[in-house]
Amino acid sequence: MTAPSAAGGPPPDLTLVPALYAAFDDGSLRLHFQPEVDLRNGSVPGMEAHPRWQHPERGMLGPAEFMPIAAAAGLVHQVDQWVLRMAVTEARTWHRMAVGTAIRPPRLWVNIDVRQLASPAFLAEVDRLVTGRLLPAGALGLEFSERALGLSAPIVPRLLEGLRARGVAVAVESFGTWFGSLTMLDLLPLDLVKLDGPYLRATMRDLEGEAVVAAIVRIAHQRRLTVVADGVDTAQLAARVLALDCDRAIGPVFCPPVPVEDARLIALGRGRPDRWYRPPDRADDRLRPWVRAAAG
Repeated sequence: MTAPSAAGGPPPDLTLVPALYAAFDDGSLRLHFQPEVDLRNGSVPGMEAHPRWQHPERGMLGPAEFMPIAAAAGLVHQVDQWVLRMAVTEARTWHRMAVGTAIRPPRLWVNIDVRQLASPAFLAEVDRLVTGRLLPAGALGLEFSERALGLSAPIVPRLLEGLRARGVAVAVESFGTWFGSLTMLDLLPLDLVKLDGPYLRATMRDLEGEAVVAAIVRIAHQRRLTVVADGVDTAQLAARVLALDCDRAIGPVFCPPVPVEDARLIALGRGRPDRWYRPPDRADDRLRPWVRAAAG
């Protein structure tokens, strides 16, 4: 989840608090899912869970819009718990729907922020959800921001090992936006590194910046970590991160977050994210597998 509010932002609209309370029961609080695309073959090895609130008058609201309201109402913990619980339930649904087929649904990634990470009950809560819903090993992944891992440093290594022992994959997101990045790769048990989109665009303005990104990717690969480029919004950026040997990408150039019905089709191999994809006139040849898959 994102931070409840931004410093200096407008005050939350407290008239929406009763509707947010009701959203836990009336179905207006829901998850959307964004595919993570393998840059080499166009497959979808993972998807991200994104909370949304379908307000009856204000339309679809993202976390940046409704989490400040949740914070003002003391509902942040409840929202965080709801997102994790619903994500685990949906991941289990994908695997139940795939029974009897050769399909292995993509791993479902859930963002966990510093509030949850610092909770003494966090590991037990994950264990209860994964065990209670009979979730297969590898079906769920939890991603933590680089800052959250840094601020919780004393407890992090053992906690991450505990998650992995329960079959839960671990990722660091927004990588490169906080200090200590490369040290983190050595000290923490991780499966995946997600490079921040704004960081990529700011760094890759020249050959020197691209060399920095290439070095991070190389070091991550040396530690057997998968590298994902986040926030990829143009085919040109997709081609550049592929050239720098990133394994996967996620972003609107491939597919935005989609509702659960569409996500299930993608997860079960019965549909592609091509509904939202518009191939560029001159796609990089190394992106052809994805372009062909999207156009098919």
